[in-house]
Amino acid sequence: MTDEFRYDVFLSHSRRDRERMREIAERLRADGLRVWPGVFEPEVFEEDGERLRADDRQAQREAGLEQSRVLVLCLSAQAYGDEWALLKAETFRFRDPLNQAHYLLMLPLDAARPPSQPLHLGSNAS
Repeated sequence: MTDEFRYDVFLSHSRRDRERMREIAERLRADGLRVWPGVFEPEVFEEDGERLRADDRQAQREAGLEQSRVLVLCLSAQAYGDEWALLKAETFRFRDPLNQAHYLLMLPLDAARPPSQPLHLGSNAS
């Protein structure tokens, strides 16, 4: 992947799937991909050498999404709970058919069925 983006991958997931996501993120890093660091250190992580705190978490996530080429939306029974609206909202820029720079991948983590309101996907979604 090119250096146009700071991160190759942003893993969007339920906080209850965090341990599982760390394992996936480690495998992606081992393969040479740049993974948004929030999955490793959700409360505090470095950005340009400066430590940021959780009270600015949403701004951090927004910046991470904008700076990531691919959003991997991790689907699970936990994700379909109270976090589903937020997880869906994070996909907007990645499913906009006019935005050819960002890509959306959906990764089922279990056999859970999504809620009755599906994502409306654009042409650049996978």
